[in-house]
Amino acid sequence: MMKNKKLIFMIYTLSCFVAAGVCLIVDMALNQQITWAAYPLLSIAFGWALFLPLFAKKHRIILLLSASTVLSLPYLLLLSKITPVTDWFIPVGLPSAIIGITLSWILLPLYLYTKMNILYKVAISFFLIGFIANTAINYCVDIYVEVDPFTWSRFLNTFGCLIASAVLGILGYMKPKNLVNSDIRYSSHAPDIS
Repeated sequence: MMKNKKLIFMIYTLSCFVAAGVCLIVDMALNQQITWAAYPLLSIAFGWALFLPLFAKKHRIILLLSASTVLSLPYLLLLSKITPVTDWFIPVGLPSAIIGITLSWILLPLYLYTKMNILYKVAISFFLIGFIANTAINYCVDIYVEVDPFTWSRFLNTFGCLIASAVLGILGYMKPKNLVNSDIRYSSHAPDIS
């Protein structure tokens, strides 16, 4: 098992180096400087760093979320420095990252540690991500680009997620009690994070 992990890690690392190298060579050949290649180079480094916790012996999911929490803001900040428009980090990147990180830490224990049936969990996910987070992030983006955030298209988008959440919640309530025991439970079928 350990040998397989090392092999996968080496293959993934090599793939990242190859991808970064190809982008860098092509960009330098065409433009004689680093232009668009800065985006994949930064993103490949970010992805490689996020991949590392999956090779830990224990607490892989917790470590993955921790790495994402620590690295997301610096990644977005650096990305904002190399984009043509450089002032979007505070009004858009920062709140979006905070919302995403917060929801990740809320949903992790919801799925792994609660005995709630799966339809309730998905209903809560739809509500938190599709309705709350979607509305908040869209509002930040619309204010930044100076577009009216209160449009019918925005309303229909978030309202659809609210309806889906309600339908899943109702289905979860109507689900026969004898089927609830077949749901994913941390005690038996949850992913190994230890």
